[in-house]
Amino acid sequence: MKSTIENRGLLVDNEIIEKAALGDNVKLVATDHLIVLIKAKMTAMDVVKTIDSMSTLLYSLVDALAECCGECDGCDHCENLDFEPIHLPDEVLELAGIPLDTKLAAFVEEDGGVVHIEPAEYDYDISDVPPHLLATFSDYGICLGELDALLMENEVL
Repeated sequence: MKSTIENRGLLVDNEIIEKAALGDNVKLVATDHLIVLIKAKMTAMDVVKTIDSMSTLLYSLVDALAECCGECDGCDHCENLDFEPIHLPDEVLELAGIPLDTKLAAFVEEDGGVVHIEPAEYDYDISDVPPHLLATFSDYGICLGELDALLMENEVL
């Protein structure tokens, strides 16, 4: 599929478009991590059916995430989560030779009293998840501590 996208664009078979009942006039909507092909002009019922189809997709993705993370029942994994990213002034980052958009991690020395802040060894953690999704995942019973671990591992689910 990658060579198709690079060489000729994304090809969608007419059979798939017909199965989706999109008609002849379609609109391509692209957002971060998602491309959706929908009817260009919709009735109220078309909008309702489109929302229903997207909800089905949404819940299947949340279910897949829940299966990977497991259910949270007040586990120790979630108690000490840090939902706020670490920010330092640009001048401090420049003095340390750290690029401005670098994710940072903090570590406390065992003796206490000293906190080390350095570039994180991972790209994502729980602080990168939008608050409205954190609330949704929490309401769904997903273990946010396990989600944090999966985000930091950055492995395919």
